[in-house]
Amino acid sequence: MPLSPRDSFDAVRDVAVHSVEKASDIVDNAADIIRGDVGEGISGIVHNSVDIGTHAVATVKSIITGNDADSDAEA
Repeated sequence: MPLSPRDSFDAVRDVAVHSVEKASDIVDNAADIIRGDVGEGISGIVHNSVDIGTHAVATVKSIITGNDADSDAEA
């Protein structure tokens, strides 16, 4: 299945929206660090950063292969 411009645009928008949501969570985790909960803050930052990457890879994979990889990424 060839890549359609519409699917590519939708994928980029989805990744951007997800990244912004996770960035908000990362800011909250930074606030945890400032309040003194360093372990929880760092753990949250790492978790949210990995989620951003995982979601981006799954979205690109779904566009390239034509499969719905989102269900695999959420599991």
